[in-house]
Amino acid sequence: MPLATAHGSPAHYLLEVEWPELYRRAERLRTGGVAPGDPRVRRLVVRMDELSTLFTGGDTAVSDTVRTAWREDPVAMSGDGTAPDGGWPDLTAYLDRARAAGS
Repeated sequence: MPLATAHGSPAHYLLEVEWPELYRRAERLRTGGVAPGDPRVRRLVVRMDELSTLFTGGDTAVSDTVRTAWREDPVAMSGDGTAPDGGWPDLTAYLDRARAAGS
């Protein structure tokens, strides 16, 4: 069963706390000039992808919807209403480069 259909504390923690924190950490690394292939970035991407699989049950259509939401409303998805939204496309590209570096 995909985590998206689960209720309670574990789903809330993953969606509202851990996942946004992973993106914030990745953004700090990106703006700090850390290369996408750096092991710290790769670990974040691996965990993000694990959460994606847990959340979607491996359903790529759901995963695509989540990625679209990140592109369309990144500030809301980040969980940080004070964050400027201008850097999120750069972060998405950075994470894609990190994924490619690990392939």
